[in-house]
Amino acid sequence: MEENVHARPQEGGGGRESARAHICMIAESPSGTERFAAPAMVAEEGGVPVYTFAHDGARFCICAGEPLRVAREGEIAYELALDPRAESDAVIRSPFGEIPVRVRTLRAECVREGERLALDCAYLLDFSGELQRHRLRFIVRPQAAGKEGKDDR
Repeated sequence: MEENVHARPQEGGGGRESARAHICMIAESPSGTERFAAPAMVAEEGGVPVYTFAHDGARFCICAGEPLRVAREGEIAYELALDPRAESDAVIRSPFGEIPVRVRTLRAECVREGERLALDCAYLLDFSGELQRHRLRFIVRPQAAGKEGKDDR
């Protein structure tokens, strides 16, 4: 699997200066729906916005380029390339070992309005013929100055 440095959570540097934002994410899978909001750091790498945030012991990184890349680090780790024009291979790493998977993107819609961003993706994970349908919705809005560490709803 080709490694994409844009989709990896950054330890610092690697693009233009980071800004703060607030994200809301809804992830639907066969095991249920997870909804959460979190503060995020936003950097730009090669003209592409990269959002890094943490939730429930995991670090996430979403690279809003083409293809869209979603990475997770933690007990469960992966990097998915979501591109409706091409299937891709990925590996899901868990405490029980590595699981190879084929990613088939059904939809990857991205709408930008200024510094706001909305993503809506649907994809299939193919575990050697066992298909799982997933949907990811992701909304980003800039965090107002002086709101660091607070919810800016």
